[in-house]
Amino acid sequence: MGAFEPGRRLRVVPTDPDELRAFVEAAGSLPVPPNGGAVAYRLRISLDGVTPEVWRSLTVRSTSRLDELHPVLQTVMGWTDSHLHQWRRPDPNDPGRVERFATRSCIEEGFANGSRCEDMVRLDDVLTAPGDALVYEYDFGDGWEHTVVLDGIDHDQSPEGAHCIAGERACPPEDCGGVSGYARLTDALADPERPAHAPLVGWAGAFEPESFSAADVNMMLAARDAMRQFPPVIGSQVEPLLTRIPYQAAPHVHALMARAHLQVRSDVRTVDMQDGALTHLRWLLRRIGDDGITLTASGYVPPAHIEAARTELDWGDRCLPDSTREVDNSYFQRFRDSALTLGLIRKHKGKLVLSKRGAELLDRENDLWEHVLATLPLGSESIEREAGRLLLLTVAAGASADERRVAMSEGLAALGWWNEDGSALTQFDVSWVAAPTQDFLSTIGALGPMGGVPPDWARGFARMTLSM
Repeated sequence: MGAFEPGRRLRVVPTDPDELRAFVEAAGSLPVPPNGGAVAYRLRISLDGVTPEVWRSLTVRSTSRLDELHPVLQTVMGWTDSHLHQWRRPDPNDPGRVERFATRSCIEEGFANGSRCEDMVRLDDVLTAPGDALVYEYDFGDGWEHTVVLDGIDHDQSPEGAHCIAGERACPPEDCGGVSGYARLTDALADPERPAHAPLVGWAGAFEPESFSAADVNMMLAARDAMRQFPPVIGSQVEPLLTRIPYQAAPHVHALMARAHLQVRSDVRTVDMQDGALTHLRWLLRRIGDDGITLTASGYVPPAHIEAARTELDWGDRCLPDSTREVDNSYFQRFRDSALTLGLIRKHKGKLVLSKRGAELLDRENDLWEHVLATLPLGSESIEREAGRLLLLTVAAGASADERRVAMSEGLAALGWWNEDGSALTQFDVSWVAAPTQDFLSTIGALGPMGGVPPDWARGFARMTLSM
């Protein structure tokens, strides 16, 4: 027989058939099978001492450990997990004693003597029937306490992850001084005449006490779950970028990981993928060839080459202008600028010529492929390359144009890129800083039709680039 686990309920199973039948029927009405299979727990969390009340309602798996519930509560409430935490409840075997559950690190370092380790305690060990409660303490300096109540049990469901049902009011800002400090903060924010109003507005930033959105919370929960279940390849292009972006600050970025499939290194190259990425480049390199292209007096590619590009290459759903002047065909200008940035061509004495690297790769398709993969994202500035990686992530995930703009704006802000006046980057700003990579992907058709989603080959191409 295994060791007795605290909190486990023991009952003698009767042997009489009628008594056994009654026992089984009664067992079916138990609140939850102790330490048994997972069911859906509906929890209500309220922040103690704060008026008006800050609360959340959510569903979680009954078998979640307390160390797994901790980041869920942080996300649902709106904290940033910047401080220590612990749990407590009255000891069911000794009402005069408080039972505590602490982190393993606190116990090992001697800061939580007498506490049980939270990673050894399941939620259904400590909350077994509706009405049971548990206190979650966060930030021992500010002293935030949350009452976690088991509101209900759904025996017919076993949720895969946490889901926020409802709630009211924003979580207080971190380090605002606990209940009393938060009260002073909200009073000052609500009264422009108070001397503390202006400095506290500057400190609190865009904090809005009344703000709450269950949809936003669920987006953050999905982002957290995606990063945990689909982490990027260690050492890949995207891994260090995502480690610098908190999922709370950019949930749309992290949520893309479930669709981008970047948890393994991608090395499967298809014909469609290679043709899609290289067709336009191959055409341009061969068009330039050994003789080069003599530019016009204004430095543009002559109309004959523009006409050839229009008829021999697929430019997707673009509405091409009637003119064959390069100045009127911005898509071609952006494409040849991409080839310049890739280091495959250069301008020399009024001509467009192959660079040394471009000449070497002219008839070596595999090497050209490797060169493009290794060079992306494009750009000489850090912000251009980071924007390019975020763009490639949206392509790998098959994001629509609207999803792409939201995720990139969110990601760049989380990385610390703002306008000089402190305002967030607009959609125009995002397109501008991502232009080196965006222009190349757009001209080869990797971003899909206007407002649409990238084609499958482009998703594979972006996945291979980011997993390197």
